[in-house]
Amino acid sequence: MRRLVTSLTIVCALSAAAPAIVTAQSGGTASQAITDCNDHGTLTGHYSADALRTALANMPADVREYTDCYDVIEKQLFAQLGTSSSSGTGGSGSSSGGSVLPTWLVIVIVVLALAALTFGALAIRRRRLETTDGPDTGGSASPSEGAGPDAPAEGGGPDTPGQERPDDPGGSGPSTGA
Repeated sequence: MRRLVTSLTIVCALSAAAPAIVTAQSGGTASQAITDCNDHGTLTGHYSADALRTALANMPADVREYTDCYDVIEKQLFAQLGTSSSSGTGGSGSSSGGSVLPTWLVIVIVVLALAALTFGALAIRRRRLETTDGPDTGGSASPSEGAGPDAPAEGGGPDTPGQERPDDPGGSGPSTGA
């Protein structure tokens, strides 16, 4: 009986300590990573990628705002995942820059700007051609001259004295003068 109680005590102790052991082997918890960074300014321990992701997601606002722990933990996460950080290497002062706008939006803006320039240039060209060739005199007078589409040419109309229309039924043709 004594052996059974001892065995149960050891199993219970190991089962209670198992999460702590697994956490220690996997690299600590998110709160340990935040505390480590906040205390030392860098990560002195090794933390798993999951712990670092959780630390970034659950970081208190004051730690995020007043320390550089977010950047430190993010840089460590990127290093573990094999990608480079967008803020450059530490101490070099270089950064890759980047745009605030998404790439597709930048492309749309550029295409619209080019289209506007093209249509603007075509409109200017058309206007210059119209001014050098003169206005279009396609046979009809402009409304500003007071002539309608039925107006006669400049030689005079049927109402001009001394002229008759040949298709006028009341007229006998041009008068010879008496």
